[in-house]
Amino acid sequence: MRVLSRPLLLVGLLGLALVSSGCAKKPTEDQCDQLADHLVKLLQESRDRPDARVRKLAQDKRQEVVDSCVQGGTAAEVECVLAQGSIGDVEANCK
Repeated sequence: MRVLSRPLLLVGLLGLALVSSGCAKKPTEDQCDQLADHLVKLLQESRDRPDARVRKLAQDKRQEVVDSCVQGGTAAEVECVLAQGSIGDVEANCK
C-alpha cells in the first residue's frame, strides 16, 4: 500500500490547489488534458520501476484531475506544472 500513498497524495494536493484558485485566467480543456497527461508521465517517471498499480492509479485519477483543472484551475497553474521535469519540481515550484 505504501507504493500508492505518494501518487494519491500528489493527485489530492493538486486537486485541492486547482479547486481553491481565485479569479485568475481559466485554462482550456485542452490545457487541462495536457496537464493530466504530464502528471501521469511524471508520476510514472518518479518510480524506479513503475508497476501496474501506479500506472492504473494515475490513469484512473486522470479525469478527476482534468475536471478539477477545468472547474477551478488557472492557466498559470497549468503552465507551471507543464514546465516542470519531475514530481519533486511540481511540489517545490507549483503551489
